[in-house]
Parts: sequence; C-alpha cells; structure tokens
Amino acid sequence: MGETERHLKQLALFFVAILIAFLRLEGGQKQHSDDLNGRLVLTVEGVPHVEADRLKVRVRVLGGDFSETYGKTGHLTLFGAEGIPSESFEVLGKVKLNNGRVFIYASYKDIKSLVFTRKSIRELFMQKVEERVKDQEVKGLVFSYLFGESQEVLPFEYQASFFSTGLLHLLVVSGAHLTLIAIILRFLLPGVYGLLLSLVGVSLYTFFIVPPDPPVLRAYIMIFMALLIKLSYHRPDYLSLLLFSACVLLLLFPEYLYSYSFWLSFMATLYIVLAIRRTDKIKKTISSSHLYNTFMSFWTSFFAFFGTSNIIATFSLMTPLSILFTPLLSLPFLLFTAYGVLELLTFFSLPSFPLELLGKLILKLVSLFSFAGFALNVPVSVFQAVFLSAVGCLLLYFLKDWWKLLAVLPTVLFLLPLLL
Repeated sequence: MGETERHLKQLALFFVAILIAFLRLEGGQKQHSDDLNGRLVLTVEGVPHVEADRLKVRVRVLGGDFSETYGKTGHLTLFGAEGIPSESFEVLGKVKLNNGRVFIYASYKDIKSLVFTRKSIRELFMQKVEERVKDQEVKGLVFSYLFGESQEVLPFEYQASFFSTGLLHLLVVSGAHLTLIAIILRFLLPGVYGLLLSLVGVSLYTFFIVPPDPPVLRAYIMIFMALLIKLSYHRPDYLSLLLFSACVLLLLFPEYLYSYSFWLSFMATLYIVLAIRRTDKIKKTISSSHLYNTFMSFWTSFFAFFGTSNIIATFSLMTPLSILFTPLLSLPFLLFTAYGVLELLTFFSLPSFPLELLGKLILKLVSLFSFAGFALNVPVSVFQAVFLSAVGCLLLYFLKDWWKLLAVLPTVLFLLPLLL
C-alpha cells in the first residue's frame, strides 16, 4: 500500500470518528442543555484565585447526585469565599454541563461537610513548589507551565504580555511540553533504556502531574506510540499517529468535537508535521546543522501560526509576531523545562535558584516583547476557518520544500482584504 493511499484511508477513519462523535453528542443534547441543582463531592486540583467577591478554582468531581459528572474536571465558582476550607469537600450548588465541560456555581455557605482524602501526587508536588519557590511570579509560571494551571495564577501584567505577544500557547501543556520531557529523559540513559525512561516518565507526567486536557492526551498518545515504534526499531509516521490519536480521543470523548483546545492542538501539530515532511532540498541548501535547526524552529513556528490562525480568528485576536517570538524564547524555555524535569525527578529537592532565575528571565523577555506585540481583529466564520485550513493542509501535503510556502497563500489572500 502506498503512503498516500494509507493516509487517505486513515483520513477516512478520522472523518468517521468525527461523524460518530457528532451523532453521540446529538443524542445526548438534552442532557447537556439543562442546569442542574444538587450535591457534589469535589477535590481541588488547581490553585484558587479570588476575583471580586468570588473564588475560582479547578476541581475534580468525586461523587454526588449527578453520575454523568463523576471523574470529570470542573470549574468551581464559589461566591463570598476568600479561601478553600479543605482540599476535598461537599457542596450544594448549580451545575451546568456544556459539551462535556462541568461548571459549578455555589455559595461559600453551601459547603455542607468536609471530605478528607489523601493528597494526590500532583497536590504533593504543588505543595513542594509552594515551599521551595519563593518568587511569587516564578511560582505562578511553574504552576502554569509545568502543572497545567490556568494562566490566571500569573500576575495580570504577565497574562497581558503573554496574550499580546501570542505566546499564551507556550503555557498550555501540550505536545511541546511532552516532547521536551521525552527528549530530556531519553538522553539521561543510553540506548533502549533512555527510550524506556521516556516512556515511563511521559506517562507519569501525563496521568499524575497535569490535568488530562485534550492537548495533553493527544500528545501523549502520539508520543507513547512513537516511542513504542522506535523501541521496535522502526520509524514512526507522525501524520498517521496524529490521525490515530484524534480518532481515539473523539471516540472516547465525543465532546472534544466542540473543543477549541482540541482543534487548536490538532491543527498546529498537523501543519507542523506536514511542513517538515518532504523537505530534503531545504536541508541540503542549509549545510550547517546549527543553522538548519535554527531555521526549522522559525519554519515550524510560521506554519503552526497559520495552522491555528483561522480557528483563533473565529473567537479571538490574531498575533502574527508570535511567529518570531516563539523561536526566540525556545532556548530559555528549554532550559527552564530541563531544570523543571530534574526538579520533578528529585521531588523539588534541588536548589530553586536556577529555576527562579530562568523563570524571571522568561517573564522579563515576554514583557519586553510585549512592547512590540500587536493583535489583529479579523472576523472569520467557522465555515471559512474550516475551508481555509483544509485547503492549506491539502497544499502542504502535496507540495515539497520551498513550495510549501504557497500553502499559506489562501489564508493570506482571504485575510488581506479584511485587514485593508
């Protein structure tokens, strides 16, 4: 079977998975549309933050009156609260289900009883960060970057800087994080032992350290399968792995069909995989390996931006300078990740000074870049975004080397009149 024929069959299975997810969601639409009132048993998974008279925190539903919420990650808004009385508790509140996401609204007075449970591994690590990392700004970066917490744990000025520079994606735990962790662990031991360490380390990080969000699970399936294939001394086909991972997630979690997080992660990865495919002449043109690696960091950043820009334009602002800023921050983030992995391996027993120094450097650089950052407001419909993305993927798949740059032409020609 030829490569193109194999990819077409995998693409057909992907569309079947989309159809099945859609039909399953349509069948349960009534369940997702109503607000529910009742009892929930929750455990805190995030760092609480207070806004005006309300406290917001990420939680996991352990039990209660609504079996369809069990095990799901929820977003709790607690009115009139300045803190959480316990890591786990029972509350009476209003529950809203929206495409698989759980939103809980309650008053502090509605906490009826405390439920004492043992702290999770994630909570133990985050408690260690609280004790060891003294700089509050860097602590927020560690929670967001290494533990997948909301960007709201960062001071507002840094949140604004990450947004205006288009670098918010660096704080979302996804393929870049898991790939860096896998590479770092791979070289801690020689040969097959390094691959096994990567396999174990990435698995532990995915299921015990960070929330199981769509980008994390998609990246984990791809990396897990790629490492298994390398252990069998074969070369992984990352396009096939991407389509396979998407099919698995849509069949397990049909609500991801309407998840911006899932599609942004999927499209960024798809454009990167297609952009680096069949680029042998580019590699021959750039003789120096260091120059080639530097060039490819900008090349992948360029195509990742165009892979996600159409989707982002449907609900937010586009930040084109992220094409430049992302590669420029790759080195400090790589060092920050490497030391963070060593801290995780040693249960944050190493000196915190290098982590704080690197974190401070990253925050200052993002603030500096924000002076040059700008955002574009371009109204794009969902249909237009899907069409432009599909055309771009088709061109990227069949074009080679420098001709791949033509893949962004449909998006540029469409957006340019809207900007003028």
